[in-house]
Amino acid sequence: MPLMIGEMSLAIFFAFILSLLLLASNASLVSKFDTNNTSTPSTPCNPIQSSRGKKLETTNVLITGNSTISSPKRTFNLGFVSPGGKSSWYLAISYASIPTPPIVWVANREKPITNLTSTRLEITAEGKLAIIALPSSTVWQSTNTEKARRLLLEETGNLVLLSAKGLIVWQSFDLPTDTWLPDMNITSGTSLISWRSINDPSPGLFSLRINPQGFNEFELVYNKSVKYWSTGNWTGNAFSGVPEMTIPYIYKFHFSDPFMPSASFWYTERELDGGLRPPLTRFQVDVDGQLKQYTWTQQNEYWNMFWSQPENQCRVYGLCGNLGVCNSTSLKPCVCVSGFSPDNDHDWESGDYTGGCVRESRGLCEKSDGLMEVGAVEFEGATIVPFVGARSVCERTCLSNCSCIGLFHDGKTNLCKNLYGSLLNLRPLSSDSTFQDVLFVRVQKEGIVRKGVSKSVILIGSIGGSVVLLGLVAGMLLIFRKRRKNGKEAPPSARGAGDREGEKAEKWFFPPYAAQKIIEGNVAAVVDDRLGSAYDIDEAQRVASVAIWCIQDNEEMRPTMGLVVKMLEGVVEVTTPPPPKLLQALVSGESYHGVQIDSDKGVSIGGDNAGLYSFGSPSSLGNASSPAK
Repeated sequence: MPLMIGEMSLAIFFAFILSLLLLASNASLVSKFDTNNTSTPSTPCNPIQSSRGKKLETTNVLITGNSTISSPKRTFNLGFVSPGGKSSWYLAISYASIPTPPIVWVANREKPITNLTSTRLEITAEGKLAIIALPSSTVWQSTNTEKARRLLLEETGNLVLLSAKGLIVWQSFDLPTDTWLPDMNITSGTSLISWRSINDPSPGLFSLRINPQGFNEFELVYNKSVKYWSTGNWTGNAFSGVPEMTIPYIYKFHFSDPFMPSASFWYTERELDGGLRPPLTRFQVDVDGQLKQYTWTQQNEYWNMFWSQPENQCRVYGLCGNLGVCNSTSLKPCVCVSGFSPDNDHDWESGDYTGGCVRESRGLCEKSDGLMEVGAVEFEGATIVPFVGARSVCERTCLSNCSCIGLFHDGKTNLCKNLYGSLLNLRPLSSDSTFQDVLFVRVQKEGIVRKGVSKSVILIGSIGGSVVLLGLVAGMLLIFRKRRKNGKEAPPSARGAGDREGEKAEKWFFPPYAAQKIIEGNVAAVVDDRLGSAYDIDEAQRVASVAIWCIQDNEEMRPTMGLVVKMLEGVVEVTTPPPPKLLQALVSGESYHGVQIDSDKGVSIGGDNAGLYSFGSPSSLGNASSPAK
């Protein structure tokens, strides 16, 4: 059914806004955190029946099937859960009475249960807590040496085994998984280890630990060896790299025996006025390698993520694996270099990108291999072998060795850097980067992207966004022309007096007009006034403002995708953003990285950026915050 005039105007407006949002991303606007961004990696578990405050004696069966044990005030449940509704079951502690309750601890994270009906949790005759698969197979059991007589799930979320004298002989807080709760001690011998993927609680590659040398700071590490973020040294009341800890807070942090092997760190809740309890909170090492803190907002039934480190997701070591390209503004942060594909499609779909990318031919190398220009990027992981030689020598040396995965070559100094090993987390250069040369990656000959040809799946930084913007703006131009042929002109507020017949009508083009009105803060002028009350002007203003925040010239000013979701939902206030150069270029008609928008010609690519579609072209190496001259 054809769109009505007002509907078409509104459709064009929102298509324009969508194009601005996509400028900061190389992926479709599909929300990772509309369901996952403000919740834990755990997904809704199968319904379970509760048995509150259960305390059972030795040899008694504690849990079977969907039954659970609850903490005294029903803050936490213990039971068998199946993340993602798969056929794998785990004994886990999760929040109770919360929609899609996050899982905070898993017992058998490396050995899932496949048949729940024949599985039970019990205290054995030896006084150990055990998961038993009938008839007699032990799936998991506690490590206590003293015999336990009773089990209790505390209100803190700590699962404890008590002796006949009431002493704790084992507790889950000593064996954390990926989540850190109030009153939980992190010692020099314990770590928080991420899940493998959003539905797989087996140990992932990212962990949080106390520095094992100085015992004076926390650090995030990759594969138990490579540090990629730290809190900085303990100063007595805060960590030097986390100055916000000194702000009056509803939680109090404690560090016992810093600088000693016996060091331990924990945090506790401060009592609020009137004896009220602070909102539920938890720290979590997420599957994406970031350390995040969440608090529960009861009014909106919403987990608010208000702190995360590293702030830039692409600073997580090895997040995208070998030859994966990272884009922190994208909802799916990793893509593969052209000519390569995910090593494991299932892992990538589950949010685990660490396996990286492999050649689509699955072979190591071929005689017909060539080198593809990627652009000026940062990376980690590779071993660099430098020598002085001409470009041809540099290429020949690399291509003659199957272990060489790429190279840099400086034409001015003839310095060649051949790369071996893995290229992890390819990403656009940051302001403090020491790399300035252009990277070439070894690919199959037919996978090489020629200058000016758009074959690559890599769209680095705002160059990729510009290509997406180009397509959408061109589409809007076609829509407008189709409308004009059907006798449907621009909205009266855009036309001014009369109908702009003849030559003047031919020069009217929606994107520059919309950009000008958005800069002026007059979003209502962009929407057809014939819609009347059929749209919400406040919502339109909010969407437009969020879009402009997402394309700020300074990347540090752009909101994270999690924050974008909150802004669009109205949970977070949206302030008035400064007009970025892209909108100014739309209004003035300047070329912005080769994208030229003209009232007469519509959209074109030209000038020094003719190779825009090739990420190896000069346009990919410039300053994305400055219009091309």
